[in-house]
Amino acid sequence: MSTKTIALPEPFKLQAEIENDPHRFRVVDCGRRWGKTHMAMREAFLMLAAAFERTRKPARVWVVSPTFPLVREDWLLAEQMLKDAITEKRISEFTLKCEPFGMIEFKSAEREDEGLRGAGLDGCVVDEAARVSQKSWEQGLRPALADKLGRALFISTPKGRNWFYNLYLQGQEENTQIKSWKHPTNTNPFFPQSEWQTILDSTPEIILKQEYLADFLEDSASVFKNINECLKGELEEPKKDEYYTIGVDLARTEDFTCISVIRNKTCQLVEFIRFNNLDWSYQKEMIKSTALKWNKALVWIDSTGVGDPIEEDLRKSGVFTKDYKFTNASKEAMVEQMMIAIEQRLISIPNAEKTNILIDELKAFTYSVLPSGRIRYEAPSNYHDDCVVSLGLAVWGIKHLLYGMRQLIRNDIPKFSAAWIERRALEKEIDENLKLPRRFRKQINDSLSFS
Repeated sequence: MSTKTIALPEPFKLQAEIENDPHRFRVVDCGRRWGKTHMAMREAFLMLAAAFERTRKPARVWVVSPTFPLVREDWLLAEQMLKDAITEKRISEFTLKCEPFGMIEFKSAEREDEGLRGAGLDGCVVDEAARVSQKSWEQGLRPALADKLGRALFISTPKGRNWFYNLYLQGQEENTQIKSWKHPTNTNPFFPQSEWQTILDSTPEIILKQEYLADFLEDSASVFKNINECLKGELEEPKKDEYYTIGVDLARTEDFTCISVIRNKTCQLVEFIRFNNLDWSYQKEMIKSTALKWNKALVWIDSTGVGDPIEEDLRKSGVFTKDYKFTNASKEAMVEQMMIAIEQRLISIPNAEKTNILIDELKAFTYSVLPSGRIRYEAPSNYHDDCVVSLGLAVWGIKHLLYGMRQLIRNDIPKFSAAWIERRALEKEIDENLKLPRRFRKQINDSLSFS
C-alpha cells in the first residue's frame, strides 16, 4: 500500500505546548493575530487523525464558529492548510473529507444548540469561543462529545467574564480534564514588534487590554472609564463673553433629539436638552434658539441622512454649523476622542436630574469587533445612544482645547507670581503626561492652591 505524505504548517513553541498537552479540554485565551485560527485548523486535523488511529474507523470532527462569515473564513483557511489531506470538498455543506481519517465539518453557532444536535463527535474546535453562547456548548456540543469521549479545543479572544472565562478559570486550577493558557498578541514570534509598539501607543486602554493583552475585563461592556470622576460642576445659564460649543443628535419619533452645550474655557457641560416626537420645523427652531441663547454658539450636528437638509436650513438661517457625517470610521474617531477625554478627566459633566439619562447611556455604552477587525461602538440592546452622540459631537468640537493649556493661565495673573508658577507647572505636567503612551499616563490632580 502506498503511503501519502501530509505536510502541515509547523506550530511555534507556545502552540506546540498546547497541541501536545493531554488534557481532554484545552482552553486558549489569546490576543488578536496570535495565530489562533491557524492553530485551530491544524488541531482539527490532528484530532481527526488521532481518533482514526485509535479506532481504525473514520472519525468526525467539528469546527464551530459564532457566525456564518467566520465559518467561511475557517473553511477557506482549512482548505489551504490541509490541502495534502483533503480527498473531497463539499462547499455547500462546508465539509472536508480526509480519507481514510474521516471528515471535518464547519458549523455556525448562530442558532445556538438548534444547529448543533444529532451528531456523535470525536473532537471539536470552538473558534472565538467567547462569542459562542453557553447554551451552544452545554446543550449542543458537550452532549455530542459524550459517547465517544471526544476532545475539545476552545480558542478565543476574551469578551468579558462569561462562560469562556469560567472555563478558563477551571483550567488554571489542578484539573485532570481541563487546562488553560493565556497568550497576548506579542507572544506570537511572527508578529511585527514595530506594529506592537504602534498598538500600545494608539489604542484606547479598554481595547488594548481585551483585544491584544487577552485580559478578561470585569466590565467589558463599558467603553467610558472614570465617568464618576468627571461628575462635577453645575448646569448653568449663559455668561457674557464666554464661548460655547453645541452638539446635536437628531431624531424624530423612536429615538430622541439631544442637545449638549459645553463651555469652551472649562470643557464643562452646562446645558443638556432631550426631546422626541416633535416635527422638524419645531426642532430647527429649538436648535436655532439654543444656539442664539448660548452666545451664537457653533453647532456640530449629525448630518447623516435626514440631518443633511436640516443642517443646511440652519446654516441658511444664520446658525453657525459644522456637519458631521457618521460612518463606522467617523463614529469610531468621535467615540475614541471622548474615551480619552473621559479617561483623562478633561471634561466635566454635572450630576443633575437632567443629565441622569446621559450618565446612564455613557455607563452602558458598549462596542463589538467586526469580522474585519474594526470596532463598532453602539448602545446595548434596548438602550439609546442619542445622548452619547450629542455629547460626543460637542467634545469633538472642542478637541483642540482639550490638550493645550486648558485655559489655565489667565492674563490677569501677575507673571512669576506663586499662582502663575503653579499654573505653568501644572500645564507642563499635563503636556508631559499626554506625550506618554496611554497605558503609562497617570491621574493628575489639577486642584490649585493659589488660584
